[in-house]
Amino acid sequence: MITGAAMVPAAPFDTMATSVRIAETTDRAAARPGDTVHYTVTVTNTGTTAITGAAIADDLSGVADDAAILPASVSADTGRAAFAAPQLTWQGDLASGAKATISYSARVHDRPSGDSRLTSSVTSATTGNNCPAGGEDPACGTTTPVAR
Repeated sequence: MITGAAMVPAAPFDTMATSVRIAETTDRAAARPGDTVHYTVTVTNTGTTAITGAAIADDLSGVADDAAILPASVSADTGRAAFAAPQLTWQGDLASGAKATISYSARVHDRPSGDSRLTSSVTSATTGNNCPAGGEDPACGTTTPVAR
């Protein structure tokens, strides 16, 4: 006779998880008229499977009211980045563990006429990301005050 607790097998788990970490940074804590502010967005596949067609959209309407986006500065080390006012977009494929770096710059107007803040906001519809529409992760955008 065998006694003791019955063994219940563990539930299977997804070994092919999709996980994307997005972060946007800027090189300045504050800006002045005439300054050029450099932005970097990183998109990292932290999951265990490759991603085909990862994508982000960076709403720059809160930057463009006080600065001019410099279209020639838009670049990506992998995938495709483009700017069509007021949005920067990127799309690309990422192997597990791979990272894409997207860069752009904006020059603060000599006479800023907006809200005196350069505010950007990244969103993504890619499965498993930290910047979905309506999300609140502070890594998904930047705010740089502009002195007048």
